Amino acid sequence: MNAAPRTLLVIANGHGEDAVAAMVVGELARRAPWATVEALPLVGEGGAIARAGARLEGPRRELPSGGLTFHAWEHLRADLRAGIVALTARQAAWLARARPDGVFVVGDFYAQLLACLVRAPRRVLQTLVSVHAAPPPSRPGRGRLTGRYFMETFRGPELALMRGADRVYARDAATAGYLAGRGIAGASYVGNPVMDGLAAAPLVPLGLRGRPTVGLLPGTRSWAPTSVALMISALERLPGALGLVAWANGQIPAPPPGWESDLAPVPGVSVAWRRGPNRLWWVVERFAAVLASADVVLGTAGTGNEQAVGLGVPTVAFPVSPHLSSAFVANQARLLGAGLTVGEPDAAALAAHVTRLARDAGARARAAAAGSERMGGPGASAALADELATWLAALPPRAG
Repeated sequence: MNAAPRTLLVIANGHGEDAVAAMVVGELARRAPWATVEALPLVGEGGAIARAGARLEGPRRELPSGGLTFHAWEHLRADLRAGIVALTARQAAWLARARPDGVFVVGDFYAQLLACLVRAPRRVLQTLVSVHAAPPPSRPGRGRLTGRYFMETFRGPELALMRGADRVYARDAATAGYLAGRGIAGASYVGNPVMDGLAAAPLVPLGLRGRPTVGLLPGTRSWAPTSVALMISALERLPGALGLVAWANGQIPAPPPGWESDLAPVPGVSVAWRRGPNRLWWVVERFAAVLASADVVLGTAGTGNEQAVGLGVPTVAFPVSPHLSSAFVANQARLLGAGLTVGEPDAAALAAHVTRLARDAGARARAAAAGSERMGGPGASAALADELATWLAALPPRAG
């Protein structure tokens, strides 16, 4: 497609949203070399989007909560002390001055609200809210932050914002149908980009196959060291198990008591430990290979847990107080249905869940069915890029 030069501004609202936006931007660069992509990540520094080819713009800063400001009071207080109010004011002022040809929003109500400050047509990819995750009406809300009001279901203000968008891409087919029934004429579903780029060969060599293999997904946020320590303690209670840690949090910690260093058995394993018959491999930048190898996953990740279930891997999640709240985990359980089990943050209880799922011949089939319905298959990034390229090419030139 040949078209006049156009500028697309990408507004993303979280680390997971940055990763999704990066996949779409990368595909767009191949389809629309005539388009300049600028990006304002509202959370963090936006490294993933920049690596995909976008030019970072506007005020940016990494805050203590990592984008989970309204998930717990501790996060809110930390972000307030770190200057989130002033940062938001600067971002709003920058957006009011921005003059792109079009805006692509990847995120929730907050991102959409700030995007309305830009005087340009916009399209929205709502990656967070699904009708599958709607909370039961009778659930008490005492003690919960009011910010979660917009995180678990669609509310009137967000629906009003969506009606002003050219197109709203939902994260699953059921949600697209729901939005269309609420007057969002441009609601559609083309797939979920988080399921792209996950094809990989298993890491486990033939000689070690047959033992239970557990994927450990501590996530990329500040609580990863705490959660992975509990996961390792659970692994100790699974005789002969092999644990694969998908690690993206800097330096790998030293072995805890009872574990010792081992030789890395295959390429892609950065550090290996052993404890009697058990093995633990630390894997860096091979996330898809961890999922391809796992019989069961223990996870405190957001997008990572969703991707595991999307690939049909039974997953056990648990809260990490005070960072990863029980409300967040409960929301994720509703979202992922039979693919995700909620456990208590206790090593013995987590080990019991893993053992049960590993022995349940139907667990993987149930996870696969839930993953297909709730997450879809690969190809969404390319489909979104095709639609964005066509839309950008048809937009009228900016005035003045």
